[in-house]
Amino acid sequence: MKKWGLYLLGGWATAMLGLFLAIVAGEVSEAQFAISGNGRKLIQAAVMSIIVVPVILYLYRRMYEQVGKPEKLAYALNRVHHFFTGFLFVVVLAVASLFMVNALGLISMEEWGAPLSWIGALLLNMLIAFFYEALPEELAMRGFVYDVLRHRLSVWQSVLVQALVFIAFSAGISLLLVVIGIAPAASLAALPSQLILHFFFGIALALIRVWTGSLWASIGFHLGYLAMARFLFMPDEYGAPAVVIYNDTIMQGVGASMSVMFVIIGSIFLLLIFLGIRRMRERTSAL
Repeated sequence: MKKWGLYLLGGWATAMLGLFLAIVAGEVSEAQFAISGNGRKLIQAAVMSIIVVPVILYLYRRMYEQVGKPEKLAYALNRVHHFFTGFLFVVVLAVASLFMVNALGLISMEEWGAPLSWIGALLLNMLIAFFYEALPEELAMRGFVYDVLRHRLSVWQSVLVQALVFIAFSAGISLLLVVIGIAPAASLAALPSQLILHFFFGIALALIRVWTGSLWASIGFHLGYLAMARFLFMPDEYGAPAVVIYNDTIMQGVGASMSVMFVIIGSIFLLLIFLGIRRMRERTSAL
């Protein structure tokens, strides 16, 4: 049990260290070399992946020396096609949620942005987000941490516990940045709501891995969600060109918040249905 606890701590600590050093690298590159904007983000993405990916793969190798290597690796390249499963799944949900929020009268959609105004920025942002967030975080959390937990817990227990580890990662990095002075103390006011969001986001990401059997689906879902949040739901907050221009009819931010909620809760609901149907079919075929 002690060994597995160390593996769990190692996965969490690796993600923490990678993100912390990536943020510090971004701060130094801007302060010392006047590298800002996308240049700074590219540096952060490179640092994050260079630290997290090889360390997590090394931890996987050490773990497999003890328990044996499975025939089907969740992160195997022959399963990379599931990346598009996760990506398209969340994009379809995001577009549907925006139209739902509009139909409920929470927002008023004005016009769609011309593709030439946002597609280049979207593709560059996705490239950065893949190496800065989606790939390293999923490999650490829905990959290694989840697999460590599965050697001691059931599928559903592992899904819940890895979500708790994920919010511990989010809380830990937020507190660390405040302690060392990179982030203001006032930023902690939004931490409780962020942790609730990350908890359910972590569950959705784990469920799509369970459904497809592939970590690439979680990576695609994560990347698709970030793209939709930054360019469809909250472009002003992220300083990104908008895919669609809309106005909130009740209160500023309500439309984006409801859209995000529909995507995350809706994905959990649908994935539970898909998993339930598959379980019923397996039981039926076993009779």
